[in-house]
Amino acid sequence: MKEWVASIGASNIDIHGFSEEPLFAKDSNPGMIHTCPGGVSRNISENLVRLGVPTKLVTALGDDLNGDRIRQSCQSLGIDLSMSVELKDRNSSTYMAIMDSDGEMALALSDMRILDELTALHLKKHHSTLMNASAIVMDAGLLPETMAYVSETYSSKKTILDPVSVKKCYRMEKITGQFYCLKLNKLEASYLSGITIVNKETLKSAARKLLSFGLQRLYITLGKEGIYYAEPGNTGLVPAPAVKPVNATGAGDAVSAAVVYGELQKWTMKDISRFAIGAATITIVSSETVSDRMNPEEINLILKEKML
Repeated sequence: MKEWVASIGASNIDIHGFSEEPLFAKDSNPGMIHTCPGGVSRNISENLVRLGVPTKLVTALGDDLNGDRIRQSCQSLGIDLSMSVELKDRNSSTYMAIMDSDGEMALALSDMRILDELTALHLKKHHSTLMNASAIVMDAGLLPETMAYVSETYSSKKTILDPVSVKKCYRMEKITGQFYCLKLNKLEASYLSGITIVNKETLKSAARKLLSFGLQRLYITLGKEGIYYAEPGNTGLVPAPAVKPVNATGAGDAVSAAVVYGELQKWTMKDISRFAIGAATITIVSSETVSDRMNPEEINLILKEKML
């Protein structure tokens, strides 16, 4: 059977506002507003499919127009939704972000309440299918008991978790060490390790602490500084090229997908991190949450251009 990935977690409609000038608080700012399908696990799924990896997205959708748009997008991309929760008279998830004039997120709001309906009980109905997945990637927008069920039931598989945000970290704090791999940013790593990352030494200390929980692999995104990777006996930093971001909101999801892709290829952590830097670079120079240029050839081309 061909390898495929199960992606469990959020799907929503993203509303992105792009400011033309530096933002002025508590006032109306001129800019451009753009909507597109989003959500961490949905974005990871789209990136994986564009990278050539068959993916089944397990998410929760309402019967509203936003849900219809997500379904249509997944269908056109070839993302399998057969294991997802379909709910009547419910609103699908929505994410709203305001980007500053430099393309960085200034503020965001998310309404992900429907995702609480994606329970362990629902996943149990699809146990035989999930057992055939080559890897399972999920986001911490899920209920703690749902994540615990996945980490315990599928411990023999490569389970890869994206914490999503510092505020979501508490959901998976007690089960951090039960996963094969974490992909997280500096703030999330600081929170989960209890060590504030301010320099190289604290970065290394935080990584060691996280690995001590039982993780086998760890990827910490550092924005413009690149990606730090760590596993027992092996650490390193892959730098990021200097580019002007257009929309940075989907970069982390692109990195997560690249990590999954590289793990399936059985690459070294250094090679995976390098590939992930390429995927993130393609993403942040696009106005879309997931770039239509996302494919292995484009990633290798940009790595060659940036001499990484």
